[in-house]
Amino acid sequence: MKRQFSVIVLAMVVIVGLTGPPAFGQDWRDKFPSIEGAWFGTASIVGFGDTPSMDTFTSNALTLGLAGTFLCTIPTPYYPNPANPMDSTLWVTATPAGHGNWKRTGRNEYSFTAMRVLTDQSGAVVGTASYWGVITPVSADEYKGTMNARFYRLDGTLLYPPEFGFPDTFTGSLSSKRIAIIRQ
Repeated sequence: MKRQFSVIVLAMVVIVGLTGPPAFGQDWRDKFPSIEGAWFGTASIVGFGDTPSMDTFTSNALTLGLAGTFLCTIPTPYYPNPANPMDSTLWVTATPAGHGNWKRTGRNEYSFTAMRVLTDQSGAVVGTASYWGVITPVSADEYKGTMNARFYRLDGTLLYPPEFGFPDTFTGSLSSKRIAIIRQ
């Protein structure tokens, strides 16, 4: 009896492995798209315009499809240096790579948080930038989302206090498409 049960369970595992989850049919990937993979798109922060962005999302081995890490690569603008915001020879920028984590927060929704290091015109580290938001897959190969950004000094205070005319939190949007495999 045990052996017969084991054979039935093994047969079910093989069938699901070959055909995908039976409850979803053939289009289960489009009904429950994953953000895992490599993406190219646009990040738009209010006041700074559109910037090309490349993101790579991977799962944590213990939470496949539910949570993981990601790497974001984006050219970053030069921001006024808070030491003297009117002097254009003084500036602050962020590292091109941001590192972070993501988590599935709904059937078709993912939250993320990432950090970048901020340096001044001489290359000295002056703080960190935090980015967070929500991604919603539009299909298996496209997502849209919202993003927030906040800049901090090394002591944890805001790099751009409101008296500089900046909001304490910058807002924006995301739009990306999966990087397709080129077949020869």
